[in-house]
Amino acid sequence: MITVVGSFVMDMVARMEWFPQAGETTIGQSVQYFPGGKGANQCIAAARLGGKVRMAGMLGDDAYGRQFRQLLDESGVDRTHVYSCDHPTAVAQVQINAEGQNRIVVIPSANHAFGFEDLEKIDALLRDSEMIILQLEMRLDVTMEIIRRCHGYGVPVLLNPAPAVPLDSEILGMVTYLTPNETELAILSGMPTDTQEQQIAAARHLNDLGVRTCIATLGEAGALVCTKEECFVVPAYRVKAVDTVAAGDSFNGALAVALTEGKTMKEAVQFANAMAGLTVQVAGAIPSLHTRAQVEEFIRTYPNT
Repeated sequence: MITVVGSFVMDMVARMEWFPQAGETTIGQSVQYFPGGKGANQCIAAARLGGKVRMAGMLGDDAYGRQFRQLLDESGVDRTHVYSCDHPTAVAQVQINAEGQNRIVVIPSANHAFGFEDLEKIDALLRDSEMIILQLEMRLDVTMEIIRRCHGYGVPVLLNPAPAVPLDSEILGMVTYLTPNETELAILSGMPTDTQEQQIAAARHLNDLGVRTCIATLGEAGALVCTKEECFVVPAYRVKAVDTVAAGDSFNGALAVALTEGKTMKEAVQFANAMAGLTVQVAGAIPSLHTRAQVEEFIRTYPNT
């Protein structure tokens, strides 16, 4: 069983030709509302790929919260430990330009209401999970304690370090799989990541700090996998991106499913790249998450070289 402890965010997605500069007003093309949040995206991605998944987190007792609960039920996710609070469900403003690139601001609200009392309620889940998926959209102190507990229980942790903040070597040494994007890799390592050589050096530095496997998602450049023993790149699938929201989340959900099924690291990353390649071709976060049959057909018919 994969356990996702994470966030729910209702995305308000505004599309525009270009991102406005400071002080600039630009005319948008459309606005849509999509359920998302890194935790929810990763959880539902894993479930749609056939993973046995349960989620722990916090929702408001409001219309957005009810929509998320229905979505989890429809996706076959165990939501026993998704709790309610007096704070509103989190929302995000997502800007997407003509190239499909995004800028995101999250107002965490209910996500930050998940505290240590709630952590005690899910301690047994952590102990008997095959893998824990975490992000940094919830309270940082609670997330760090989850990492410490999982390390003590011998449960692998997949940490998607977004939104990125510097983490100390104690925590990094307890992370089994770290999945930053290029920007997050630079923040975590404190090193430049403009070239492939710099990206490898930054990932190696995180290995030196204790991360067992660093899997950096680099968009069209694919995914860079670094351990203390080796580094290699798994190519991305060449597709036309419509919306990159949830691309990283779908990658993480797929990676967790593949690894818990016993795939090799290269096989797992290729599978995750395929999921992300499909995701970016569809607008919205959760609406863009595909099924296992769709991903496997994509791998059979679409080259990633």
